[in-house]
Amino acid sequence: MDINEIKIKEKEILSRAFESFNVSIKKLRKYQGKLEDQIESLNNKLGRKNQELTNVLESLSNGLVVSNLEGSILTFNRAATTITGFKKEQAFEQNINELLRFEILPPVAEGTDIDLFSNNREQQFTFVKESGEKIIIEFTLTAMNSEKNELLGVIVNLNDVTQLKKLKEEAERKNRLTAMGEIAANVAHEIRNPLGSIELFVSLLKKGTKDDPDKLELMNHISSGVRSMNHIISNLLQYAKPRPIIREAINLQELLGKFVEFSEHMARQQNIEILSGFNAKDYFIKGDPELIKQIFLNLFVNAMQAMPEGGKIFFETENILESDPDNLKRFPAHLVIDGQPLNLISCVIKDTGRGMTEEEKRRTFDPFFTTKERGTGLGMSIVQNIIESHSGAIVIDSTLNEGTTITLMFPAQSEE
Repeated sequence: MDINEIKIKEKEILSRAFESFNVSIKKLRKYQGKLEDQIESLNNKLGRKNQELTNVLESLSNGLVVSNLEGSILTFNRAATTITGFKKEQAFEQNINELLRFEILPPVAEGTDIDLFSNNREQQFTFVKESGEKIIIEFTLTAMNSEKNELLGVIVNLNDVTQLKKLKEEAERKNRLTAMGEIAANVAHEIRNPLGSIELFVSLLKKGTKDDPDKLELMNHISSGVRSMNHIISNLLQYAKPRPIIREAINLQELLGKFVEFSEHMARQQNIEILSGFNAKDYFIKGDPELIKQIFLNLFVNAMQAMPEGGKIFFETENILESDPDNLKRFPAHLVIDGQPLNLISCVIKDTGRGMTEEEKRRTFDPFFTTKERGTGLGMSIVQNIIESHSGAIVIDSTLNEGTTITLMFPAQSEE
C-alpha cells in the first residue's frame, strides 16, 4: 500500500472519529438539556416548598425562632415580631440570649445530648419591650437534628401569656372571694344579733347615768364601738350578699360630673386638685345609680388617702370599641357575640399618690387586705362586686411612688 492510500485511509478513520465525536456531543447536549430541565423543576419544587414552609411559619400564632448552636438567630417569624417588638432584620444573626435578655439557650458544647432540648419543658420570663411594656413570655426548646441524630440547632417556641396569667389569677381570686363571702355572711349574721342587744342595754344604762358624766362617757364609747362594728358588718354583708340592683338607664358621664362637683370641696381641704376630661359620646349604661356612686366614692377616698400631702386626681371618660379576644374575656359571655367588637364606656380615675407594690396590686381585691391602719379591707372587694354585677370590668395600673390609674369599663347602652 502506497503512501497516498495510507493517507486516504487515515482521513477516513479520522472523519469517522469526528462524526462519532459529534454524535456524542449532541447526545451530551441533549442529556445536559434534560438535566437542566430536571434541575430547574427541582429548584421550582424546592422554591414552592420553601414558600409553603415560610407561609406556615408566618401564619403561626406562636413566635418561632430558630438558632444555631452558637445562639445566632436564623429564623424569626411574624408572631415573634409581634410578641417581642423586634423586626426580622433586627433579630437576624443576633444572639438570642442577648436579644431577649434572658438565657433561652444554655451553653452548648460538643457532644451535648439532644435530649436536653427535647423535653418541651415550659419556662417563663419577664420581657420588657422597647416601649417599656412588660410582658410574660413562655417558651419551650426543641432540638433540630440531622438524619444521623446530630444536634444542628434549636427551635424556640415563644408565647405571650401575660393576659392568660392575669385571667387565671382573676379566676383563682374569684373562687377565693366566693368562699370567703359565704363565711363572711354567716359570721356577720351571728355577730349582728348580740350587737343589737348590746346597743339596747347601753341605751338603757345611759338613762340611769345622766347625772354621772364619767359613766355616761363610758357608755358613749361603748355605743361608738358598737356603731363601728355594725358598719364593718354592713360592709361584710354588702360584700357577701349585695342588695338587688335597680336596672335603669344611667347617664354615666353626667353622674360622674356631679360627683366631681360634690367632691371638689373635700379635695381642696386636703390640697388636692381635681382635673376632668369627659370625651365619651356614647355614655349611657344600664344599672343602679346609687351603687355606681358608691364605686366613685370608694375610689375617690382611696385616691385621697394615697396623697396625704396633696396632689392631683384625674377623672376621664372615653368610648372604647374593644375587639381584642383576651380583653373580651373580662366581660360576660352573653355580651360577646361571635367575637364582634364590644362598645364600652371607660371611666379612668388617676392619682399622683404613693402607688402600690406588686404584692399590693396583686391583692387589691382580696377581702380584708388593707394597707390602712383602720381599714377593713372590703372597699375594693365591694367595688369589684358592683362592677361585675353591672357586666363591667376593672383594670388597675400602679407603680410605687408614681401613682395609680384605675380604669372602669361598662357596656355602653343607647338612651332608649
